[in-house]
Amino acid sequence: MRLLLITLLILQTGCAYYARDIRVQTEVGVHADISRYTAYIWSESITSLNDPSGKWQPPGFDITEDIRQLIDRELAKRGVRYSTTNPGLAVSFRLAANMQALELVKKPNSSQDMLIIKPDATLIVVLTDIASKNIIWISKAEAEIQQDIDAELVRKRLDYTITEMFKGLNNKSWF
Repeated sequence: MRLLLITLLILQTGCAYYARDIRVQTEVGVHADISRYTAYIWSESITSLNDPSGKWQPPGFDITEDIRQLIDRELAKRGVRYSTTNPGLAVSFRLAANMQALELVKKPNSSQDMLIIKPDATLIVVLTDIASKNIIWISKAEAEIQQDIDAELVRKRLDYTITEMFKGLNNKSWF
């Protein structure tokens, strides 16, 4: 029994070690009901980078395409498929990276604060009802940009993030 508890604790704390800094917030429209939708189209997707010093290194793959594929997967799980014929939803996202982001931290062995550069990224995904043009669902994820990690770890972090973002989206009414 003790071994089982220790194993479960290790699995629980170790399964997403690479995602500890990722924070997700999701908002749902008052009359949103995902079960009304069967098809979507892609709307505008924006990627922006604030990196005047040129420190950011591309992850070694097309990050925009990977995000699209992960969103496609999450919507398909809920019965909503990409189609240009009669779509009810428009899907868009914005990915922004800021290599000059600042954070206020305590100096070691001191009560004083200091500003440090702590690069961060934000991903926002929006679902809009095409007929009414109302946003029915929006989710935002923020995370620190991890330096010197390989493409596979970046992909794992993206997968975790988008899975978490879509957890509140299901096939029944949200209300």
